[in-house]
Amino acid sequence: MKKVIVVLLLAPMIAFAQKPIKPNLNKALKLWQDNKLDEAKAMIDVAETDPKLSLDGKTFYYKGLIYAALDTTSNDNFKKLAENPLTTAMAAFDKAESMGKGKGYFISDQMGLPILKEQQLQVLASTYLNKGVAAYQEDDFDGAIAYFRKSQTVNLKDTTAYFYSGYANFQKEDYKAAVEDLKKYQENGGKSQDSYLLIINALNGPLEQKEEALKIVKDAKVKFPNNSDLPKVEIGILIDLNKVDEAKGGLEQAIAKEPTNKILHFYLGYVNSKLEKWEESKINYLEALKIDKDYFEAQYYLAQIYLIDAEKVKREMNNLGISKEDQKKKLELDKTLVDKYKIALPYWEKANTMKIDDNNTRIEVLDKLSMMYYYLGEDAKAAAIEKKLKELGVDNN
Repeated sequence: MKKVIVVLLLAPMIAFAQKPIKPNLNKALKLWQDNKLDEAKAMIDVAETDPKLSLDGKTFYYKGLIYAALDTTSNDNFKKLAENPLTTAMAAFDKAESMGKGKGYFISDQMGLPILKEQQLQVLASTYLNKGVAAYQEDDFDGAIAYFRKSQTVNLKDTTAYFYSGYANFQKEDYKAAVEDLKKYQENGGKSQDSYLLIINALNGPLEQKEEALKIVKDAKVKFPNNSDLPKVEIGILIDLNKVDEAKGGLEQAIAKEPTNKILHFYLGYVNSKLEKWEESKINYLEALKIDKDYFEAQYYLAQIYLIDAEKVKREMNNLGISKEDQKKKLELDKTLVDKYKIALPYWEKANTMKIDDNNTRIEVLDKLSMMYYYLGEDAKAAAIEKKLKELGVDNN
């Protein structure tokens, strides 16, 4: 009986006794390939302290692979095995590189073909990028940015991850971070026009760094000479900075060199309209239309000017009271408003016959026509316009 007791007491001791791990790089790699990440980590951690294996760059290459797997695994138990495993993985990859002195690291796939370390890092970066995109699509901007940052950690010279994180930061209204990311995207070779436009919008708007925004616009204009929005943005910033002479003077000089450039005439009209020099603005838009009779933007802005006086009259009417004197004044203003609408109407009718790419603008043109036809008693024409608006999904009833 005593012998049985002794055996039972010794059994737990035997069960808890652990044999020390004998470091083996091939085994560590095999464990990683079999997704036994807990055993793989234990093996590579011991290998790193081995007097001989600690001098082998391959030890740290494998450590990078294993710790990168710990960072991307979906297994919660494996996730708990290390803090900041990606940081550890990248440090291990860097150490392997420094020890290798130009030696290329690789493993073999099931077909025996080599998979280079660079290829593996590219896959790792893409994994984080895809996870970031998925998070972004769920409106999880913080989660998306965290994944994009990891992709950047793996590939410092990447462009896509910086563009995506910049865009995500812009969406969450962290404009400073957005600008930093998008500038890094450009430094790494990114050439998207959108990156410039986002930076300009952030600097010109919420960050209130208009001088810096102006510098970016000027740089972008050189890089993207065919972008029709940039000159308009530049003019707007110049006006905001009270650099009206620069805006107007530059356009007048450009027109002197290119008198048949409709865009320059259009932008000069835009500047003059901002300065409320309506008659000069009309001349500029008409000059643009002489060059190109189908130039919708010039026709549209010209039509807008002709409604300005009408809107002033309409506001004055709406502010009148109900006294006899006010009612008399209202009748006088009503006649004036009719005259103003009759002057403006042909310009809007002309705009409606032209090619309009933007659906919202198309709706606005139709809406203005509907309003004027209704006020002028052109019921049939007003009904036809209302029908078109309904076809576009707008119901004013």
